[in-house]
Amino acid sequence: MQKIFLTQLQGLVTKMNDTYEGAFEDGARLMAQSIVSGGRIGIYASGDMEGVVSQAIKGVDRLEGVVEISSTLDESFSEMDTVLLFSPSPNEAATCMLADQLRERGVSTVAVYTGEKRDDSPSLEDLADAAIDLGVTRGLIPGDDGRRKGQPRLLVALYAYYTLYFTVEEILEEHR
Repeated sequence: MQKIFLTQLQGLVTKMNDTYEGAFEDGARLMAQSIVSGGRIGIYASGDMEGVVSQAIKGVDRLEGVVEISSTLDESFSEMDTVLLFSPSPNEAATCMLADQLRERGVSTVAVYTGEKRDDSPSLEDLADAAIDLGVTRGLIPGDDGRRKGQPRLLVALYAYYTLYFTVEEILEEHR
């Protein structure tokens, strides 16, 4: 099972990298611009994506000055800031409402999400300046009963965080 999981996980990450290479670069550029201009990086996560917040704020590999925000918009965020949004669904109501409020204030947003998009409601893909779909829509390992298990949404979200992190670090190195 571990070999199947690893193979499927590698395929998922490779597909995400290939599909969203431009979105990762755009998101990292927005973040770097905020850092260079004295703005802030905010992070919000809902559901099982909340583990990314710990890494971004308390982890060894964190961008200095990242602040956690809640679904209630902090009025001090402005056009100089960028907010990372991690959501288990592209249509999750609280995250979409926050993304819309941030957009109205001119705050740049980078949305990282997974799951099926519903056409009848707002989507992070439409609300964010850079949007990255993790592609985890079902379990990676088929069980004997026909059900699939092993949906590594947080694991792939952490990979997306690290891709943004390393790209921001690379951009900032060029400006030092």
